[in-house]
Amino acid sequence: MRVLAAAEIRSLIPMRQLIECLREAFRNPPALPGRQVTRIPGGHGDRLLLYMPAFDAGGGGAIKLATVFPDNSERNVPTIQGALVVLSETGTPVALLDGAMVTRLRTSAASALASIYLSRADSAHLLIIGTGALAPYMALAHCAVRPIRRVTVSGRREARAKETAAEIRALVGGGVLVEVASSPDKVAPVADIISCATSSATPVLMGRWLRTGVLVDLVGSFSPASREADDEAILRSRLFVDTFDGTLTEAGDLLDPMRRGLIGREHIEGELSDLVSGRVTGRGRVDEIILFKSVGTAIEDLAAAKLIVAASGERTPGDTL
Repeated sequence: MRVLAAAEIRSLIPMRQLIECLREAFRNPPALPGRQVTRIPGGHGDRLLLYMPAFDAGGGGAIKLATVFPDNSERNVPTIQGALVVLSETGTPVALLDGAMVTRLRTSAASALASIYLSRADSAHLLIIGTGALAPYMALAHCAVRPIRRVTVSGRREARAKETAAEIRALVGGGVLVEVASSPDKVAPVADIISCATSSATPVLMGRWLRTGVLVDLVGSFSPASREADDEAILRSRLFVDTFDGTLTEAGDLLDPMRRGLIGREHIEGELSDLVSGRVTGRGRVDEIILFKSVGTAIEDLAAAKLIVAASGERTPGDTL
């Protein structure tokens, strides 16, 4: 069984290739037995274990075990860690992948895929709210599909925001201005795309800040009790999600206003598979405010895992990538 660490995984696949791989995966989704979430003792009582399996038509698959420890930020340890086991069509484990790196890559690639359909084609200014390990990859992915010339990073701690900005510069290269803002409220009204990748339980993005034509990309929260955007942001936006199943179970940004009767299920216009297959239309006018909510799905894990294993030279039986 091949064991692939984070650095090797990162070197194996260009972001644009992964985005196109996800486009095909959402066009022809694999079988998803069901995502399970278990609470883990300790910390502040909000530690989680996620079990996420997916299998293709030939029986090959990938199973991700991911831990979410919000209190790890106090130890300077990543909040999300895990491992991904890749299985052949005979059920044989053929690879063990660093789950955190796969998650960062596939999560950011899914948002960039959504951006192709939902953001303005001329989007040039990206605001990243959040300074966790995912933030630099969100910038890398959005820069891969839109002519981003300016990236602004906003976080609670200035020192960490500066570190994140440096990581983004290393990933996106020259030609993109990367800066730090002390607060998002002055930057959000002029940004073309706003990506929130935080572990905040309460909104960090306010609807009154949003200008017409913006794409709001929410990827940080995957708990029914957590919010990254306030009610006004939800009510002002056309709403799209990565998957209905995940969103209607875990996305507090939408579940909370739904419980209070502010929006209904019908306000969510489509999921990624609808967008890539053409069943629903994304952006229609340049002045629309559109919001994309992602909680992650094993569709992305399996597609990324197959691409990574194939690129490493250890192609799984039945792999068609």
